[in-house]
Amino acid sequence: ERPYWQLVTQRLRPGDISTHMFRGPVPWIDAKGKVYEYLHEARKRGVIFDVGHGGGSFVLRSAAPAIGQGFYPDTISTDLHTGSMNAGMQDMPTTMSKCLAMGMPLKDVIRASTWKPAQVINRPELGHMSIGATADIAVFRLAEGDFRYADAFGGRVTSKQRLIAEVTVRGGKVAW
Repeated sequence: ERPYWQLVTQRLRPGDISTHMFRGPVPWIDAKGKVYEYLHEARKRGVIFDVGHGGGSFVLRSAAPAIGQGFYPDTISTDLHTGSMNAGMQDMPTTMSKCLAMGMPLKDVIRASTWKPAQVINRPELGHMSIGATADIAVFRLAEGDFRYADAFGGRVTSKQRLIAEVTVRGGKVAW
């Protein structure tokens, strides 16, 4: 009774976040294979689109064509719980790797996972490495090989790259 197009074009205000953007029931692609214009309109109005990949909230049939057409998520996040971490989502590096596999440039994947979310939630002290910033650092290795990624409904995408978490520094101390 509440169509998604109505939510993002009429109800959400500039700065509001639509998370789980690639969930199954949300229509993303029109009959010609193009991202629906209402999504572009919502973004122009200032609606923030967040991945929010969880156990049932990410389908490649929407994500791959949208990202392929340059409609990248503003922010990349996970909906971490036992049903998602033990299924296709797995973890944040895997979610980031999926976006990379679908054609989102690495610099945009990193920005959408760090600096942009900090801006969106009004935490300008986070998400960047500047003089005086808290030393919160995630170090990744960009592995080369043959990798497969799954969505929540049996969709698959392959890639030659995968981000692997090597170390996490929180407040200047190694946390993992």
